[in-house]
Amino acid sequence: MSKNKEVFLKNNLKEIRQRLQITQDELSSEIGVQKSYYSRLERGDFIPSIKICLIIHQALLKIYFDKTGKHLEKLSIERLFYLQ
Repeated sequence: MSKNKEVFLKNNLKEIRQRLQITQDELSSEIGVQKSYYSRLERGDFIPSIKICLIIHQALLKIYFDKTGKHLEKLSIERLFYLQ
């Protein structure tokens, strides 16, 4: 008999956002949510929809490009969100 193992969606949002020098205000504004909502999401208080995950990924790429003129080719969505 096999045991069911629970799997959780985790995120590296705070670490990556800070490494890219993007503020919560910038990111929450770009994705169109309140900063408090984004902060709770970053802390892992709830699991975002796939749509929100994709929107956050695209927003990080856009903000970084707007600030630096450089593309983030190595920032995959799997680096932002992962199963544990």
